[in-house]
Amino acid sequence: MKKNFKVFGMMCAACAAHVEHAVAAVDGVQSVAVSLLTNSMQVELTEGVEDAILRAVKHAGYSAEEMNTAQAVMSEPTQSRRLWPLITSLILSALVMYIEMGHMLFPYPSWLHVSAHPTLYLLLQLLLTIPIVLLNYRYFVGGTRSLLARSPNMDSLIALGAGTAILYSTVLFFICLIGGPSADVAARSGFSSGGMILSLVTLGKTLEGRAKDKTADAIRALAELTPDTVTVLRDGAEMAIRTSELSLTDELVLKAGDRIPCDGTLLSGHLSVDESAVTGESLPIEKAEGASVTSGCMVTDGAARIRPTAVGEETSLSQTIRMVSEASATKAPIAKLADRVSSFFVPAVLGIACVTFLLWLLIGRDLTVALTYAINVLVISCPCALGLATPTAIMCAMGKGAQLGVLIKHAEALETVGRIRRVAFDKTGTLTTGHMSVCDHITVDGYTDDLLFRVAYTVESRSTHPVACAVARFTEGTEELADARISTLAGKGMFAKCADEAYAVGNLSLMEDCDIDTDALASFRRKADARGASLVYVASTDALIGAFAVADTPKEDSLCAIEELRRIGVEALMLTGDTEAAASHIADQLHITSVHATLTPEQKGERIQSLAKEAPIAMVGDGINDCLPLVAADVGVAMGAGSDVAIESCDVVLRSDRMMDVVRLIRLGRFTLRKIRQNLFWALIYNTICIPVAAGAFAFLGVTLTPMMASAAMAISSLTVVTNALTIKRFK
Repeated sequence: MKKNFKVFGMMCAACAAHVEHAVAAVDGVQSVAVSLLTNSMQVELTEGVEDAILRAVKHAGYSAEEMNTAQAVMSEPTQSRRLWPLITSLILSALVMYIEMGHMLFPYPSWLHVSAHPTLYLLLQLLLTIPIVLLNYRYFVGGTRSLLARSPNMDSLIALGAGTAILYSTVLFFICLIGGPSADVAARSGFSSGGMILSLVTLGKTLEGRAKDKTADAIRALAELTPDTVTVLRDGAEMAIRTSELSLTDELVLKAGDRIPCDGTLLSGHLSVDESAVTGESLPIEKAEGASVTSGCMVTDGAARIRPTAVGEETSLSQTIRMVSEASATKAPIAKLADRVSSFFVPAVLGIACVTFLLWLLIGRDLTVALTYAINVLVISCPCALGLATPTAIMCAMGKGAQLGVLIKHAEALETVGRIRRVAFDKTGTLTTGHMSVCDHITVDGYTDDLLFRVAYTVESRSTHPVACAVARFTEGTEELADARISTLAGKGMFAKCADEAYAVGNLSLMEDCDIDTDALASFRRKADARGASLVYVASTDALIGAFAVADTPKEDSLCAIEELRRIGVEALMLTGDTEAAASHIADQLHITSVHATLTPEQKGERIQSLAKEAPIAMVGDGINDCLPLVAADVGVAMGAGSDVAIESCDVVLRSDRMMDVVRLIRLGRFTLRKIRQNLFWALIYNTICIPVAAGAFAFLGVTLTPMMASAAMAISSLTVVTNALTIKRFK
């Protein structure tokens, strides 16, 4: 089973890696995925090991608590809500910097100058720095705990960098206090560096936290689609109740402006429903008696009474939120690169800082210079950007997909979608409407369309057979035969007897039973067979009147979707159990050149496995017979109106039946993969370039950094990665 935990104290990718390794070592844990973005952890475990997991997290230097999936995504980072420590730290740091360097830029009292009163100069800086340390104590507590647990993280780097600068400056203060004032000693202090490091890191984490909050905006927006109250009909009167109190036995009253709180069926009335929030469909959908409605949609017009079919956690909206939340906690394969790097990154940085310190001492520079460069390395090397590169992009993409009606179940599927170059489609219900319709009709010489339509409508309007319903819809509006008595011959067709005539409507077998010659329509029959259509003959007692060709037809946007896939370099294939003729006819209409027909579900799965060996392939289907190929494909995509079994077997669910959503899915996957690669590139190149600069490798060229500049650069790197990921929200 899977459980979710909230993890406290994680600050960087190294933190997440340490927690993940600690929990993975617990007996009974099958898999674990830690998300730095949401500070959450999803664990697949055997029952009874929860306490052991909490102990493992604590031993690693952090804390955790069990929580439900939605909380893991919906909760906000604490730093984004607490601004007063940041503001106070920045003000105090600015005052320290004014004391140290204000004489260069601003009006400056002479008694503050280091040469006038060295001890007072250091004392004022120390007194202003102490509150900064107290306001940002979490870095020192977390960093010390991580070092003691032998799992150094970002807190460790910050605590060592800022702590070393402050401690060194404090020692200088006591030297001046005990050994006598010395301007040369006081001038080497680094109180401003230590204080500004803490303040700028906190500023960066606050901005980063606010940006991270935005990555889950789409999911929060989905959660807010459920209204707090709903109007129900009880004892003949309307009354408002809380949505959480709604049950399947209630009868809802919906009016224009209401948000639908549950899945249900219209008992009476008529509604115009805006489903854009959950399916991405921009046009309102008309709903009449017997139609189904979906939770989270908005009623734009009309009024109706609704019988709930799913409430609370069982609604499609709740399932969507749960699906996206669980997907956000998973990791894409590309994220493993960041995990591997983070596992040794912080220890390596500590080693580089030590080497930097020793090298500057060995070449004859004083202690202050050596410490400055070592502190630079510690501060600028935070692996936050590396840890946020993938999860921020994944979270944004999951949320954006949910807004578009494209539900991606796990991060691996999203990454794989970005590499897809071939898509296999089921035919019936996927490429086609799945509903029979009349595609052609013909009348025998000597008869009129009026008689053909009247007989057909009179008979077929009494039947529930899909083919009969198609003919009835096509001939709807025609006047019925007077006083017709209808009878049925199972598997063949129906008869209509009137006062002066009898008629037969059905297949070729019925015509043969009635000794009706159909040779006059031989050419029409061959044409229908070629397109995989079924023929419905209409005859009187002694002669053939005409016939209708009934077939499944492509969806309105199928051709557009196939052409768009081809334009972006994706090949479309058709896999179907239908006949060669029917499959080829649809394929010709949609310009699909690769057709595999008359396949059993097992053969579909085998064909997908064979094709997957050549290149990554996605399978799009909707029926029970599509389960095997959906599982066999690199990415299984189920149409939202398909069977529950197909939806459970897939990696992606399309909430609507629009074929263009397949194109949107692939484009979103490619766009997200591009953003992840950009983020990883910038995160890695940032450290590759900045660490040598911070260590003073280019000092001979005059290119150096101060600890304050290093802390600002570290904050900017994380903010850049998160901001780049947020551009996914503008995906169209």
